[in-house]
Amino acid sequence: MVGMISKLRLRVQRQTLLTVLPVLLLLVVIAFAAGAPARTRGTDAEALIMIDRAEQLLERIGPDAAAEAFVAHDSAFTDRDLYPMLLDDTGVMVAHGWTATLNGSNLKELRDVDGKPFIREALDGVARAGRTDVTYQWIDPLTGQVARKTMHARRLVLNGKPYMLAVGVYR
Repeated sequence: MVGMISKLRLRVQRQTLLTVLPVLLLLVVIAFAAGAPARTRGTDAEALIMIDRAEQLLERIGPDAAAEAFVAHDSAFTDRDLYPMLLDDTGVMVAHGWTATLNGSNLKELRDVDGKPFIREALDGVARAGRTDVTYQWIDPLTGQVARKTMHARRLVLNGKPYMLAVGVYR
C-alpha cells in the first residue's frame, strides 16, 4: 500500500510539473516580450547625442556628403527607431535617415494624423529660438501603429544656408 501511494505521489508530481512548466515558460516569454520594446526604443538623451554627431558630420563634410551617410542607414545614424532628418529652411527634405524617397520633397505643410502641421511648427521654432521640440502623431516604424513622437530640432547654418536638423523619439 505504501509503495502504491509513493508511485501515485510521484505520478501526480510529474503530471503537475508537466502542467506547470509550460505555463512558467510562457510567463517567462511574455515577461521578456513585454520588456523588449523598452530595449528597442531610442531615448531623448540618445536622440540629442545623435543630433550632436550629425551636426559635427554636417559641419565637417557638408550637407550633400552627410546626407549620403544618413540615408545609407549607417549605424551611427540609424539606431533602432532613431534617425536624423535634415531639411532646408523652406521645408525641403535634404536627407531622411529612414525613408530616402522623401528626399527632395517639400514637407513644410505635411500634417500628422490629427492635422497638425508639425514640420512647419518645427521650422518656425528653430527659426525663432535656434532649437525646439515638437510632439505629433506618426506611424511607428517598429509597430506600424500611430504613436506619439517628439521631434528634437536644431537650426544649423551650413555654407551660409539655414537648415533644420532633427531626430524624433517615439513615446
